[in-house]
Amino acid sequence: MGYTLHMAVQDWLLTASERGNPDTGIDRRHDGVAWSVGNEARPLIHGAVYFAELLRRVRAMRRADVIMFTDWRGDPDELLEGPGTEVSRVLCEAAGRGVVVKGLVWRSHLDRFSFSEQQNRHLGEEIAAAGGECLLDMRVRPGGSHHQKIVVLRHPDRPELDIAFAGGIDLCHSRRDDRDHGGDPQPQPMAAVYGKRPPWHDAQLAIQGPAVGDIEASFRERWDDPAPLTRNPLNRLMDAARGDDDSPDPLPAQLADPQPTGTHAVQVRSCGPIRRAGADIRSPATGNAASPAPTQRSSVTPEASSTSRTNISGRLRSCAASPRRFLPTGI
Repeated sequence: MGYTLHMAVQDWLLTASERGNPDTGIDRRHDGVAWSVGNEARPLIHGAVYFAELLRRVRAMRRADVIMFTDWRGDPDELLEGPGTEVSRVLCEAAGRGVVVKGLVWRSHLDRFSFSEQQNRHLGEEIAAAGGECLLDMRVRPGGSHHQKIVVLRHPDRPELDIAFAGGIDLCHSRRDDRDHGGDPQPQPMAAVYGKRPPWHDAQLAIQGPAVGDIEASFRERWDDPAPLTRNPLNRLMDAARGDDDSPDPLPAQLADPQPTGTHAVQVRSCGPIRRAGADIRSPATGNAASPAPTQRSSVTPEASSTSRTNISGRLRSCAASPRRFLPTGI
């Protein structure tokens, strides 16, 4: 036997005062209500499903459309589907068509610690060469990282196509797995116990409706953060020597929120690192965690830590699976 739990939206989601973050404007975008209604939120299970939809939608974009994305790790050569669908190539082709491409990826710790310093730098360089802008962002506490994984696609003359993706799937190696869990043909090296192509179970939420504007606002708060992209003097010196772009260019004006298109209430709540003891959580270095609420409600919820991040279903984590164990990735 089962039962149905009915909860009012205001009992499930937080008001702006309950959230208690005056430094974000997201909670004040909807006439005093800290969430939006009339959304359609679809879970995309497995990277192969997400990548295929992302590829289709990006390739349909044209001049003056806007792509905004954030990532923890971005591998330029990761295939979204088959040959010719490398992440960098798809985004660069979009920029070549006149699409505005703006990205923020984690600057990363040094590669000798097995992080993604060079991959993220190369992705940014290739997008910049094509006319887009992808910056390395290290506005976190020491030892922290940006785990926000969102993509926002806006279409000034075709608003019915506007969509945002938020969840746990990076645009990088090992993520393009499917329900059979044979692993991504482009695997990220892991412990031998997981095999040569580690299985990877993950999810991303596809959101259409007014909440797209909230997720875009989260990106904009981070993009417009006046703090330097890095405070490390050595990094800043090296960036200057290479001529790296450390100053985000202005974004196009934000469009009106998409029209209601579904039955879901969605709340987007900015979160980011507490940068010093006793400080408030500031909105610009943001992360979103997506958590479907019961009875046709979805909540994109925060998590206060030294890391900005994006999760689906509250605490559902990406993991490499083996018959014997799961390896949480900390995403």
